[in-house]
Amino acid sequence: MTDLTINDALARRRTVRDFSDEQIPLEALKRLAWAAQGITSSDGKRTAPSAHALHPLELFCLPNRVEGLSQSLYQLDSSDLDLRHIDARDDLRDRLRHACIDAPSWITQAACIVAVCADMVAPSRAFADQRPFGSRGTRYVYLEAGAAAQNLHLQAVAEGLGCVWVGGFDDEACADILGLPSPLMPLVLICIGYPAASAH
Repeated sequence: MTDLTINDALARRRTVRDFSDEQIPLEALKRLAWAAQGITSSDGKRTAPSAHALHPLELFCLPNRVEGLSQSLYQLDSSDLDLRHIDARDDLRDRLRHACIDAPSWITQAACIVAVCADMVAPSRAFADQRPFGSRGTRYVYLEAGAAAQNLHLQAVAEGLGCVWVGGFDDEACADILGLPSPLMPLVLICIGYPAASAH
């Protein structure tokens, strides 16, 4: 990891769709997770803002080449950045790729995928009295997910990693592949890895 100013990280941020075969260190992945959803104070505040501090986001990880992790499914515990192994099924990335529009190759080429998911029901209920009625809470969830994803992407720059966001996918198919319990829904898939030489 390099010491960058926020200006440097913003200036260097690029979408990377071509990844090398290099492994990601587990500690680097944990720093990415902290950037997205790390707790920053004793009262539970996090690196990304959350309307009414509801924190509806949940992060899931599908490693391909991450030191010490198998090719299965993990859930991030934001309280201690522990990656909890939740599924011992075979590698899910190929199924996930085919649930995305045009089945992009970087889904299976990336060293790791972080799926940013959210409880879409609780925020809708919490903000049901705000106009437009029934949709304000949903808007706040999307704003929060964008902030968390951008934080992760900027931390990736500091780690020398590249990312590409994938938002075009079949929501229900991805939820089924990830085994998400209702009311969690996938919002964005972030493919992460060291850029291939051709991507520099």
